[in-house]
Amino acid sequence: MGGTKSDLLGTQPGNSSFRFDEDEGVLGDGETRGPIGIDEPIPLKDVPRIIAKVTNDWTPPNPTKTPEIIVRGATLAAAGKELMQLGEWGKAGGSLLADPIEAGTTTDLSINLHGNLLYLLPTWTRYANASAAAKAEWDKMLKALTAHEDRHLAIAIEEGNALAKELVGKDIAVIAKRVTAANLRMKQRQDKLDHETQNGSKEGVQYGDVTLDISIT
Repeated sequence: MGGTKSDLLGTQPGNSSFRFDEDEGVLGDGETRGPIGIDEPIPLKDVPRIIAKVTNDWTPPNPTKTPEIIVRGATLAAAGKELMQLGEWGKAGGSLLADPIEAGTTTDLSINLHGNLLYLLPTWTRYANASAAAKAEWDKMLKALTAHEDRHLAIAIEEGNALAKELVGKDIAVIAKRVTAANLRMKQRQDKLDHETQNGSKEGVQYGDVTLDISIT
């Protein structure tokens, strides 16, 4: 959209609001006070600017899939050891952000939310050369890991949709606070998921509840 941009809350620059100086009998911007019985101009910062519509960039989901997670081990055991060195075998989630609101006095506004979705899964470059048994074990691990990361992505989208719904009908002054709160809820839910699945490196080739039997050749 064109026009002058203000901050996230859409407030006017400081010199555009009005103020009455009791001593001088003039408005703060130099205009004389109107006749008795005539309302003073309403400060622009006090004009309700209500959110009528919220759009987003995650319907349908289009998460970033880079940088790629690549393992190049010649064997399943070597690939597994590379995974362990990575710390995280996969990664998915998001971070909510609202576009700035254009300055003005429009009362019914549309705002756009960004999910900043991320979805990463590992690729084994020597997969085609592996034995059938090694391929099957890798596939089993990848299926379990995919389910885990799918849930992380779903949580990000759920929190984004909840934020979009709660913003409708609200004044733009609440945007920053509501976005911050939604991101906090998202993080708490993501952390809870990882805690419940024992996310993190353990002894052996295991990531949370996802395992890879590297004894298979």
